[in-house]
Amino acid sequence: MRPSPLVVAFAVFGVLWGAWQAVLPDLAGHYDLTSGPLGAMLTAGFAVALPAMLLTGRLVDRFGVAWGIGVPALAMAVGLVLIGSLPPVPLLVIGVMLFSSGSGGFDVAINGAAMGDAVWSRSSRLTLLHAGFSGGGVIGAVGGGALIGAGVDFQIVYPLLAIAVLGAVAMTASSRWSNTSTGESVPRAIALAMLPLAALAGLAFLAEGSMETWSAIYLRDVLGAGAFVGALGPGAFHAAMLVGRLIGAGVAGSLGAATTLLVAGSMTVVGMAVALVVPVPLLALPGMALAALGAAFVVPVVVSLAADRAGAHAGRAASYVLTLGYAGFLVGPSLVGMLGELAGLRVALAVVPVAALVIAASSRTRVATR
Repeated sequence: MRPSPLVVAFAVFGVLWGAWQAVLPDLAGHYDLTSGPLGAMLTAGFAVALPAMLLTGRLVDRFGVAWGIGVPALAMAVGLVLIGSLPPVPLLVIGVMLFSSGSGGFDVAINGAAMGDAVWSRSSRLTLLHAGFSGGGVIGAVGGGALIGAGVDFQIVYPLLAIAVLGAVAMTASSRWSNTSTGESVPRAIALAMLPLAALAGLAFLAEGSMETWSAIYLRDVLGAGAFVGALGPGAFHAAMLVGRLIGAGVAGSLGAATTLLVAGSMTVVGMAVALVVPVPLLALPGMALAALGAAFVVPVVVSLAADRAGAHAGRAASYVLTLGYAGFLVGPSLVGMLGELAGLRVALAVVPVAALVIAASSRTRVATR
């Protein structure tokens, strides 16, 4: 039986990001980029992603999901091929911008499609889609780390990822998509209701992005792990996110959105504190996994709350929440990079438990109520 196109899209997207994170230390090493310049380059990419995400929300609502997925996927593929050619630094930055803007648009498209679908917009189904992303992330991270550990040149990974994302688009483009969006302008009241949810999403994305982006570099450069063990950082992150999202619907259904956010924030604080205190990579990994397990609940709960409040305007609401939320990705790489230059990466990654503390505190406010 042919799998759902949304499941394929989320899973391949996860593979892409897992592998990207696993080989990022090698890319940085090739160009002799320390945490500050690397963070600045990633931030430039995410800055370009913000307008691309807003445009994708309109693209989905007006022309349909196939266009919303296909155009960003093409941008990602071109960016990956350019990065894999190991060009001069200015062209490398352009490649990262193409990859990041395409990635942001792709994220909006697949989440908007899910939120506008009568079946997949349900909380339990939406959580399963995010679990598919995390499962793909495990495959990508471990696979990328295994290739590098086996002596394969890291730049080969990038064109392979480009082929994978284009193959997924080819498989899903001919599928029928059920999207209930009206294409009308979002009422002001609904748009304003998205702002506090976007802030929560931003904190969650800051924590997730910091763990995803810097975990392999932290394990390899700070704790002295090898390439494969370093890749287990994002691998453990995505594995824990997978588990959390598989059980997330049951947890959220039993505890409610507010309590789920409180538990999620607390787990991330404790887990990341352990990861940053212990000096041994194989002991830091369980702490990272616990932090990721807590983080797994946040974005699906926020997206579900947005869907409840947006009604037929789900596609545009997804773009608002995710685009503003992606400010966390915009701030995170640069913030961690700059702090890493000043005080070391261990201190810099303390932004993760700080963000999680704010998420836990927000669970006691009206933001977390349906």
